[in-house]
Amino acid sequence: MASIHEQPRVILWSVPRSCTTAVLRSISNLVERGEIYYEPYYKALVGGPESESASTPAPRATAILPSAGSAYDSSIFTYAWVKKTLEAEHKDASLVFVKDFAMSLAGKVYMDHLPHGYRHTFLIRNPNKVIPSWRKCHDEWRPSKPLLDEEAKEEWHKADMGEHAGFKDLLELYQYVRENLDPAPFVMDADDLVSQPETVMAAYCKATGIPFSRKLIEWENDGSPMYAKWITCRDHLGYLNCNYHTNARSSSGFRKNEDLPKPASTSVTNPKAIEQIAKCVPYYEKLYRERFVP
Repeated sequence: MASIHEQPRVILWSVPRSCTTAVLRSISNLVERGEIYYEPYYKALVGGPESESASTPAPRATAILPSAGSAYDSSIFTYAWVKKTLEAEHKDASLVFVKDFAMSLAGKVYMDHLPHGYRHTFLIRNPNKVIPSWRKCHDEWRPSKPLLDEEAKEEWHKADMGEHAGFKDLLELYQYVRENLDPAPFVMDADDLVSQPETVMAAYCKATGIPFSRKLIEWENDGSPMYAKWITCRDHLGYLNCNYHTNARSSSGFRKNEDLPKPASTSVTNPKAIEQIAKCVPYYEKLYRERFVP
């Protein structure tokens, strides 16, 4: 376990649409000399030289956006580069923090590219909330082309999300970490986090060696880009300005679900979405049993 007297190095693993960007904003608000990485493994999976799938074009012209603290070209995002970069000395940083998706490791193919010296943590969220939110995102950042019919839309969802929407990968990574790296990886649930942020973040800090501060749960929104301190790929900058990051961009702290804007209907009626949720639930439930209970 990390010591508060050492430089904490922490990775937060999740599936998309699990409030991880809000956590990253929280961490960013805490540190002045931190090195904060935004989805480096995911970029290696979908847009780097080793990618087996075509990278989705950025939905906004990144050239007109304020740059992240360090934005790199996707051509350098190999798995070896990510591992080497994360393992670098970072001698002036008070904290090194990484947010990424377990599915970025392509099953178990790239687990040998996990960086040494990091505490692996997990943020989970109920598939009943993840799947509808993720599908809604597709309507905003799907590549520009003639409107797709329902069958083509389903193919798009399936291609991007996979059969288990990353939940199977998340459980397998958790099991790998527990068996090989840390017998007690910290797991927190998004609903617990937004309903009891102080309790959950205090426990998270205790487990990782990150100094706790109320700046982690309450912060001033000064209008500057939330990713100003993040190290990421230039391609990501456009996605961070999409509508589905509005809550994270405009936030001044964690907010309960009832305080967040809601669509007209929150019920899931699409049979394909219901089917996918059912496939994800068993993996989520196994991780849920391992979570920190406030």
